[in-house]
Amino acid sequence: MPEPASRQEQEVLLSLMNEFPLHRQLGFELIHAADGRAQARVTVGPGVLNAGGVLHGGVLYAVLDVTAFCAAVTVVPSATNAVTHDLHVSVLRASPPDAVLELSAQVRKAGRRLLFIDAEARLDGEVVALARVTKSLIPFPAR
Repeated sequence: MPEPASRQEQEVLLSLMNEFPLHRQLGFELIHAADGRAQARVTVGPGVLNAGGVLHGGVLYAVLDVTAFCAAVTVVPSATNAVTHDLHVSVLRASPPDAVLELSAQVRKAGRRLLFIDAEARLDGEVVALARVTKSLIPFPAR
């Protein structure tokens, strides 16, 4: 695999993750990303609860995927995007309102066209969900 994008290019993409309106609405906050790893958190606010009063599963899937993307950004070549090819999430327990979930992701294998990433969400040290994310590497569209 070619050299990863410069740290400056990575920082531009990573800063967009915190600024993206949907991510903000979901309560996502990137903490750190480097060397194929990412750490983030999400606060379970009232706008992301399901009918049962706990974190909506789709929101959990989304923030795990975004955390996986942040890990991917740190290893992909310049002018390359990592798009979700496959996402599998196992939810192990519910996340109540006002909980702060700690998210982490790690690139397990980086090929020329695919990245395999493991991600997880924890609450008070206990695993809430595990994800296996596959990202396809594609060139950014020419502008």
